Amino acid sequence: MIHWPWRTATPATGQLKKLTLDHTPSVTYAVGDIHGHYDLYRQLEHQIVVDARTFDGPALLIVLGDMIDRGPKSAQLLDHLLTPMPDGITRICLRGNHEDMCLRALSTPQSADDWIACGGAETLTSYGFHPDQGKQHAIHTPHWHPAMVAQIPLSHRQFLADLPVCVVLPKWVFSHAGLNPTRNIDQQRKDDLIWTDPTVLQGHTFAQCLIHGHLPVDVPSVGHKTINIDTGAYKSGILTAVRLVEGRAPYFITADAHVSQASANF
Repeated sequence: MIHWPWRTATPATGQLKKLTLDHTPSVTYAVGDIHGHYDLYRQLEHQIVVDARTFDGPALLIVLGDMIDRGPKSAQLLDHLLTPMPDGITRICLRGNHEDMCLRALSTPQSADDWIACGGAETLTSYGFHPDQGKQHAIHTPHWHPAMVAQIPLSHRQFLADLPVCVVLPKWVFSHAGLNPTRNIDQQRKDDLIWTDPTVLQGHTFAQCLIHGHLPVDVPSVGHKTINIDTGAYKSGILTAVRLVEGRAPYFITADAHVSQASANF
């Protein structure tokens, strides 16, 4: 097991865990929005493992959130993400807005309708719990919400609750959605990191390059100090990762549902 010297900032509320590493790993990978496409993720992760073996030193893999909802296998994906990576690779998963909606729905019955309508129905189905389509996913009995919560394993609920909202490295910062350009990185709020429209960051002045998802694009988008790797896997069938090595150009790796295996450098 690799012991990374993380600095962790967590306010008393426990809602905004941020991870900071003061040195740059030999190689870092980030994966865009998976949205329940477990098979695509396993294909992409295999490619990353093979690629990481070509580098000396430990590798870091960051999953940028929106792991759940919309796709068919959120439960299976979370099961896998709870397992360790092969030796030499550390995986860190971040909270996205869909994990945030799920957590609100699990804690507050009144929030469940919005989550279910935004892809939570598919997540619940992956756990064998079928929302009531005929009543527009309404929580229609007093026992509905406790039964929904109980259907999701405690280990999965704890995993979601413990997800950090960003990772900060010397050259790059990783968050699901973006950053608020009016605040320093260490002053970002939860909603800045998981709900912000990434387009507001064009021309930002942060020292690090932001690696994010949240806004689907046809191919990875490289802007001024921004890289968007959300290629809309839930509708395109293409899941994208970026490989980052100090001093080298970003290198993109993809898994494509339409072919058995694919790797591309855009």
